[in-house]
Amino acid sequence: MPLSVATAASAVHPHEEDGLGSIRARRNLLAGYWAGSLIGFAGDDLGRYARDLHMVDHVVSGDSDVISRLSRDLATAGHNFSKADIEAALRRFHAQALKDTGCTE
Repeated sequence: MPLSVATAASAVHPHEEDGLGSIRARRNLLAGYWAGSLIGFAGDDLGRYARDLHMVDHVVSGDSDVISRLSRDLATAGHNFSKADIEAALRRFHAQALKDTGCTE
């Protein structure tokens, strides 16, 4: 992948779309770029997938909606990640989002 996940997520400016400036939103974008790349998306389709994944996070409270979507999409593409694997990935992306923005919890 020529463009790193962190670099690709940086291309989305916080004020371009509602809610994309938060740490959680950035985490979701990083997860979306990661999963979308594994699924085979590139270019605009990859960015669209990452933003769509962020929007899924508004369905229910917590991470179950994002985990379910990632699990389903990755499995459809032939990648079998457990719920624990996806949760671990989300924790890594959360830590990366904090680092990218200089925030601490």
